[in-house]
Amino acid sequence: MTLSSSSLSKVVVTISMIMLILVSFNLNVAAIPWTIRVTMNNKLNNMQLGIECKDKHWDSGFKVVPVGQSWSFYFHPNPFWFRSLFFCTFNWYEGGGVHHFDIYDAKRDVNVCKECIWDISKTGPCRVSGFAAPICYPWKST
Repeated sequence: MTLSSSSLSKVVVTISMIMLILVSFNLNVAAIPWTIRVTMNNKLNNMQLGIECKDKHWDSGFKVVPVGQSWSFYFHPNPFWFRSLFFCTFNWYEGGGVHHFDIYDAKRDVNVCKECIWDISKTGPCRVSGFAAPICYPWKST
């Protein structure tokens, strides 16, 4: 029995596809051994902090964080492209206005923290965990 080149090609393609699926499944399971936790601490003086965080698939909804308390969320980063990006809107009363900041940006944070803890104050967010902490940033201009 002889296989034609067309039949052999189909067999090779089929086996390659099966191997690709199996390897992809194994990489997905093994490549995400961690969960990222992002915590935001209200460091405003005597004011509640309003927070809403999003990425392109998820929205936390509006959260109110009392003075001296914190709010956290968890996610699994994309193991292939390291493109995870979570952006947040912050506000408080007494002339605070609305402020924006990318609270987790894989380009900035992927090798810096797995538990990313931020102190949120009037002047801006400060990452107080991970490599090179503390480090403060200005609010993002809109």
